[in-house]
Amino acid sequence: MKQLLCTLTLAGVLSASCNKKTVEKSLPDTSYNKTDTTAAREKVSFAVDSLKITDSAVISPTLTLEYSQNVLLFKGLKKAVLDTLYADVLFQDGNVLPNYSKTAVQKAASDRMHSYFVDSRTDYRDFMPERSQKWDQHSAMKVHGNYHGLLTVQYTGYGYTGGAHGYAYENYRTADIIQQKNIKLEDIVDVEAVPWNQLLLAHLGSRKGELFEPATLTYTQNFFFDQDSLTFVYGQYEIAPYASGIIQIALPLSRISGALKPEFKERVGIPAK
Repeated sequence: MKQLLCTLTLAGVLSASCNKKTVEKSLPDTSYNKTDTTAAREKVSFAVDSLKITDSAVISPTLTLEYSQNVLLFKGLKKAVLDTLYADVLFQDGNVLPNYSKTAVQKAASDRMHSYFVDSRTDYRDFMPERSQKWDQHSAMKVHGNYHGLLTVQYTGYGYTGGAHGYAYENYRTADIIQQKNIKLEDIVDVEAVPWNQLLLAHLGSRKGELFEPATLTYTQNFFFDQDSLTFVYGQYEIAPYASGIIQIALPLSRISGALKPEFKERVGIPAK
């Protein structure tokens, strides 16, 4: 285990272990803009593995820090897609990595952990708790779904840095692994053709009373979908108080069928009307 700083007392052991979760997928030829409907089914293979780092540090008699991160490793996805999937996970502000090999990912993740301990010692020097506390930061990546070659990755995290309560988040990003590009909501649905406020409030039900401003509720780019519904995810304090937590609103695809892009309908097998 590398010593992070000579002034830090480290507890625990840095773990950079791979948990084998390799998956090979044969996906149907339902890609966007296909020109030959009689072509044989296109096969796309990709593999998913995982890597975890974790450690802790005692930085004062009253403060202990803990850190952990689970990161997915992908084989078969192009760099442009990985740049988006790893944004804010391994780097920030567009400073992408040259490559995403296991070695490169492990180093980037370890560097972020190192920075967490160093920055925490500096940032919280004047705010050391009077009584013993444990502050922490934990995050994880997970494959949430793979529908017709549209791969959705879930990002979750939680932590505590003093104060009345901790924090948590839940984010999603989707990649087209056949066309090797990232997917936004506009690739799925004509956002101008949907009465978002009306539909979202209707499917939020009685919880709409928790919202800061119900009349302004609209779609977000933080979403995931399956064969039945399109679900929007709103973070803590985004549309409601902390006590409301992370809010999910699921819209049945049948309610927005007329606004779904024809290419998306064809891709996921929704009959054209």
